Amino acid sequence: MFGRLTDERAHWRGETMIESTIAAVVLAGGRSTRMGRNKALMEIEGRPLAVFIADRLRSAGHEPVFINSGDAELANCGFPLVTDTVGGFQGPLAGILAGLDAVSSTVGGATHMLSVPTDGPFFPANLASRLAAACDDETMIAMAMWQGRPEPAFALWPIKLKGKLADWLAGDGHRSIMAFAAANNLKMVEFSPAIGAENPFFNINTPAEFAEAEKRVASSSRPPVLGIAGWKNSGKTGLTVRLVEELTARGYKVSTIKHAHHDFDIDKVGADSFRHRQAGAHEVTIVSGTRFAIMHELRGAPEPAFDDILARIAPCDLVLIEGYKREPVPKIEARRLDAKNTTPLAPQDPWIKAIAADHPVDNADLPVFDLDDTQALADFVERTCNLRRR
Repeated sequence: MFGRLTDERAHWRGETMIESTIAAVVLAGGRSTRMGRNKALMEIEGRPLAVFIADRLRSAGHEPVFINSGDAELANCGFPLVTDTVGGFQGPLAGILAGLDAVSSTVGGATHMLSVPTDGPFFPANLASRLAAACDDETMIAMAMWQGRPEPAFALWPIKLKGKLADWLAGDGHRSIMAFAAANNLKMVEFSPAIGAENPFFNINTPAEFAEAEKRVASSSRPPVLGIAGWKNSGKTGLTVRLVEELTARGYKVSTIKHAHHDFDIDKVGADSFRHRQAGAHEVTIVSGTRFAIMHELRGAPEPAFDDILARIAPCDLVLIEGYKREPVPKIEARRLDAKNTTPLAPQDPWIKAIAADHPVDNADLPVFDLDDTQALADFVERTCNLRRR
């Protein structure tokens, strides 16, 4: 959740700084020159991009959520529209001022407002709470930063700055968000990347970037994936089984994918399903009241890509992968002294995020766990994959 600050409230002088619900504005008044059309109206999952973002904000508890736009096509979008209150095209600062005006007149006692640009649909879930926790007083601007680079439109704005912002826009100053913020009480908040995470402040400016955003939205419904990698006899299977047991006990629905380097068969010779396959069936599905299985015969076709296999997985909280040690997914490397090969994988694989070993590991730049410390490893998996207990 983001916008709910019950557990992460910032304080000053012993008082609560920000209420548990923060109003928000989607900055959708840009000219979209590089896109060639109004990107706020381009649809993702059947909704205009501005509405897609507003829905994310509302579902996370932000109320009210305004959209800064004068486009008539958004008039009945289900969110209140606020238009610029200053003349001429003054850029996103004018949208922020319009939002501050709306919040100050409709939300009693509000101290801050969150801004999110219409071309940034993947903002992190803890955006509002992280920014709020960084504020030391009710005049501070808290702005997101990703890997040292400011993300000016993702910010928490004090209502008390409304007058200063109006004066700034009435003057001859620079119209960039960063220029105004830097001239006031600004705090930058670094959002360290989660393991294997893509940039949550990805910005859509061109048709190619919009196509990439569509792919990310489509893939976002997939569960997080974590690999257990290692050489033969390194303890991969035992670790995978223990993690499944522990995470299942914690209430998660866990699925697994096992990669085999040799021929295998899960069917009994002579069984009806075996006879179906022998007759040439492309896929054979066996269904009972307990379980079902689908057997797909490649018959000389290439092994399916990992993404194709992952796409077949039913909805779950986590997919654990055993094998696929060269696949670009976050992994835990399993190591045992009596493994067939003890050459470390981590130095050559940046996707390995931790090591689980049955012996001391020296000079490791990664977290190292005892191979049998299942609870600690499960805690690491929860943090790494951003799992949330029900």
